[in-house]
Amino acid sequence: MGKLRRQMGDSDGARKVYDEALSLRRQLGEKGTVAETQTALAELDCDSGPASDAEVLAQAAMQEFQAEREADNEIQSEAMLSWAFLQQGKLADAQRAMSRALALSKKSSDVTVRLPLEIQNAYTRLAVKDLSEAERLARNVQVEANRLGFSQIVLEASLAIGEIQVQGRNPTLGRKRLEETGKSARSKGFELIARKASSSRQAALN
Repeated sequence: MGKLRRQMGDSDGARKVYDEALSLRRQLGEKGTVAETQTALAELDCDSGPASDAEVLAQAAMQEFQAEREADNEIQSEAMLSWAFLQQGKLADAQRAMSRALALSKKSSDVTVRLPLEIQNAYTRLAVKDLSEAERLARNVQVEANRLGFSQIVLEASLAIGEIQVQGRNPTLGRKRLEETGKSARSKGFELIARKASSSRQAALN
């Protein structure tokens, strides 16, 4: 329910559900699922802030997943930690977190873990102005996700490509992609992606 509400753009509703889940899981003493909910809450904080809270939550989740040797979950928490660092301008920390996640991903066969990680890696490359590599990574994800029928990941990759393009040599192309991505996302119920596309497009116009 929390994931659904987040994608529908209802961050308050998602947070309420996640907080309830966190309380129940703590009462049950389920440390692993507590860490999963902490990662989800970190994602919400990365969406709308504060990123410092996301950092704390992702760090706590990562340490628990390390202790329980849950590699796929650790990859997700590391990716979230990288995102939180990027939003705070902690580029070196973001790169280290991403490097750890990429190393772990070599042992994972779960594409639903690997593809979102590659999108976050594209944003990490964007932060260091490696635009060609950032766009290559995002386009590869879009192609594979489209082949597998993962519509949400296709839209997230398209959003990343648009955000990369507006910082490159053809910002007009990037703005057009962001507009198209927003329309497509809204038509499919992915309101959060639609809002991000609209916000990025507006920022590129200013």
